[in-house]
Amino acid sequence: MKKSIPDSMFNDRDQIRLSALQSWVLEHGVTEIVMTERQFWRFVTVQPLAEKPWTSFMGRSINVPDMPERSQKHLGLFDGHGPGHI
Repeated sequence: MKKSIPDSMFNDRDQIRLSALQSWVLEHGVTEIVMTERQFWRFVTVQPLAEKPWTSFMGRSINVPDMPERSQKHLGLFDGHGPGHI
């Protein structure tokens, strides 16, 4: 099930926890994570510094539809399955 992350999950930088995201994914049966660009960049802050930003979490792809297409392609987030794509 494709599901958007609740706005409250990444509001406060001190409250960002991967364990909270993990619980949310499992409790809601999420198969694809949709987040805003702001949520994505806050999510990146809790990832190891030596790694590129993750394009998936727990095997679920991350979709950031409000991020510019060129940026999505550069990060490996681009979803070519939307309307108008072949």
